[in-house]
Amino acid sequence: MAFIRPCADLRNHYNEISKICHETKEPIYITKNGTNDLVLLSDEAYEELTKGLEETEEERIDRLVSEHFDKHYANFEEFQKDIIKKIEEAMQEIKEGKGIPMEEVVSEMEAKYHLSREI
Repeated sequence: MAFIRPCADLRNHYNEISKICHETKEPIYITKNGTNDLVLLSDEAYEELTKGLEETEEERIDRLVSEHFDKHYANFEEFQKDIIKKIEEAMQEIKEGKGIPMEEVVSEMEAKYHLSREI
């Protein structure tokens, strides 16, 4: 439900407006000469609304990685089992001759990234 109050109420009924903001955590629209002028929020509601807007790019990446991990792997043991399964499948493909020979992979990477085998 929208709360709409005239600007005079800020001066005359500040405590009442403040109480409504804190109890409902909803915005109160303040009008001036019959048109919208301001929107008031409690500090708590404002903090909740702006939470996450100030995170750095590194924090955003960490959060996204964590969300992805949490979505796909309920715990570390599940993640570990999945990695081991993928490694075992890749090793089986190599044994069966289905995989790409390692020399070919290394050669492609050397060419792509202009690498040399010299140390």
